[in-house]
Amino acid sequence: MARIIAFFNQKGGTAKTTSTLNVAAALAERDKRVLVLDLDPQASLTMALGVDVAALDASVYDLLLDESFGIADVTQPTGIANIDIAPSHPDLAAAEMELLNVLERERQLDNRLRQADLGHYDFVLIDSPPALNIISINILVAIRELIIPIEPHPLSVMVLQRLFDTLGRTRRLNPTLEIIGFLPTKVHHSSRLAVDMLSTLETQFPELALLPAIPLSVRGAESTAEQTSVLHYMPRSNVANAYREVGSWLIGDMAASESATVAEGAVNV
Repeated sequence: MARIIAFFNQKGGTAKTTSTLNVAAALAERDKRVLVLDLDPQASLTMALGVDVAALDASVYDLLLDESFGIADVTQPTGIANIDIAPSHPDLAAAEMELLNVLERERQLDNRLRQADLGHYDFVLIDSPPALNIISINILVAIRELIIPIEPHPLSVMVLQRLFDTLGRTRRLNPTLEIIGFLPTKVHHSSRLAVDMLSTLETQFPELALLPAIPLSVRGAESTAEQTSVLHYMPRSNVANAYREVGSWLIGDMAASESATVAEGAVNV
């Protein structure tokens, strides 16, 4: 069964898109089949994976607004083996207004994912918009797991309470939602500020994991301009290896979860 994970933070500039792309590439490198959903109207992930937005016949906009569209109708392969994408389009920016009169508007994505045959994917990764709106709520209602990319900066920590308030309210619609942990991005390891902020996260949120940190680097932006992942653009770089560690962490976490499920089943028998 595919794990459905969103990279979510209402604050902009936390490397959500870059992380979604490169974690997908790290998982694909380990022979995992990955579907990425671009739910950001800027369509940055879509373009970073080489999709011509102007030539799209269908996108996640159609998925959310037209019940006749399913996941398979908008999904297409990418230039990276083992990764498919449900692309975004700037029209998605109008979806918030158009969803106002739709019945169960906050469950449109959840309904499509439940109806889809995701059996040939190991992971479904969702890139989120830098906002708290109806698209964001659709994501939080539909997913099972959440990763919070965060830049180690005081402002990033200060706005977390608003995010957790939203998550608390969303759990009434999605009680199974689990926060995997924080993904520190743009980390300057020699910076005392970065060290202090990571320590603050551990102190204030001891129940949440800190995933392997992604170092500050221009390689991510360069690889995006080349419409590929940093793992393909600079495979031996520190940032590529950091994303590989995140992928390994998720796969190890998945294996642990599966083992626990099997053990629980054995006890129940």
